Amino acid sequence: MDDKLFKQIAARFPTDRMGGCKALASLWRILFYLLRPHHPFIMRTRDYRLFAHPRKSTLTRAVIRRGYWEPLETEIFHSLLRPDALVIDVGANFGHYALTAANVIGPKGLVIAFEPQPETFALLDANRKLLPQDNLLAVQAGLGAFDGSMKIHTDTANPGGHSFYDWNLRGIGGSSHMVPVKALDSFLTEQVHDRAVDVIKIDVQGFEMEVLRGAVSTIERDQPAVLCEVTPEALHRAGSGVEELLGFFSTRGYRAEVLLSDDGRVQTMDYPELFEFFGITEAEYHDVLFRPA
Repeated sequence: MDDKLFKQIAARFPTDRMGGCKALASLWRILFYLLRPHHPFIMRTRDYRLFAHPRKSTLTRAVIRRGYWEPLETEIFHSLLRPDALVIDVGANFGHYALTAANVIGPKGLVIAFEPQPETFALLDANRKLLPQDNLLAVQAGLGAFDGSMKIHTDTANPGGHSFYDWNLRGIGGSSHMVPVKALDSFLTEQVHDRAVDVIKIDVQGFEMEVLRGAVSTIERDQPAVLCEVTPEALHRAGSGVEELLGFFSTRGYRAEVLLSDDGRVQTMDYPELFEFFGITEAEYHDVLFRPA
């Protein structure tokens, strides 16, 4: 009964306005913890609808509590979008950025969202079906330097941390699956050969350089904006490093802006300054927007 009642409440409650109204957010959380739904329900954010899962094993639990996800990063990402754009989401998880883009770029635009972890991909695909138009292609695969397959490891302590590296997990005891891995260059040549890429978002837990190595031709040809989560320690352990990643963009004429989420601001840095910043930061990661000068 509580699940049925809560689904009815969620269908009417203005959850899309919670980010700007603390009173609404407080009332929503009271209702949520009072009724304690057990099953997924459809919830609205400012930019899209999604299946929100009350259990803590998906990132949608955080969306339930807040009504939004990564506000600064989302605003910056939003500013990069335009009608009819081609957007690539690498490590899409439940689809926050892919769904946001799909509702901005319109029916003639296209979002291609890559998510290799099977359970997370199922959630992404379910959310895709809630869109009012068919402009999001969900691909159950990772992106890397070459076409092939790899083992993806499920992080039981961090539903946003599934990784191709077993040493990169916070929680143990999760499942592992062999999954396809595609190089973006070859995928686009086969599937979308007549369109230029406008925006790429990357969130891959230390696999950043592998993704970029497989996307060299696309990036050099189309000069897309690239919003990339940079994880210094994971990059280093994966055999590359921040210096190589920054060099990749520097040599291709890109400039860099660091998203400082704790301060709610964006700071432009030159590459020596950015390299020094990553050497002293205590944060596990920072999102960086790379865009052609």
